[in-house]
Amino acid sequence: MNKRYLFLLLLFGLTLSGVQAQSFMHPKKHNFSIGPIAGYDYDIKGPIYGGGLMYEFRPFKNVGFTAGFNYEQTRKDFTESSLGDETLRHEVYALHVGARYYIGDFYLGGALGAGHDNGTFKTADGGERSGGSAYSLYKSVGAGYQISLRNQDAIEVEAGTFGTSNSMKVGGTVRYKFRR
Repeated sequence: MNKRYLFLLLLFGLTLSGVQAQSFMHPKKHNFSIGPIAGYDYDIKGPIYGGGLMYEFRPFKNVGFTAGFNYEQTRKDFTESSLGDETLRHEVYALHVGARYYIGDFYLGGALGAGHDNGTFKTADGGERSGGSAYSLYKSVGAGYQISLRNQDAIEVEAGTFGTSNSMKVGGTVRYKFRR
């Protein structure tokens, strides 16, 4: 009986001598990113553009928590419609918090926050009238990929859907991510 245990212990010891520990490099915990936003507004039926700032706290290899600010603008020309010669400028300001789940360099993310919609109509003669303003829930869901750079920063490419209950959009962003 002792010989069996001794043999198993010796076999286990020889097996362990060939095993090497994985080299694990934990991602940077504090990240700040900035970049443009572009896409299409479903409700207004026009292109959007803007920019965003984001802070990410990544305490684990596969999970990160985000806080961000976005500005988005849509312009739509109604020159040949029943509204007359007017141009709509719709703006959204949003503060949001969210989470990301990483699978290697790919990630899935979502966020919720507060959004402020503001609309302005500009007439052909230079006059302006309000298109209304409202606060509402801001939400976003997307997927992205990180391209690591030599200086340990990254370029993030992300696509998804985002917006307020007054104006949902589909689009994407390319952000420069400062890893510290």
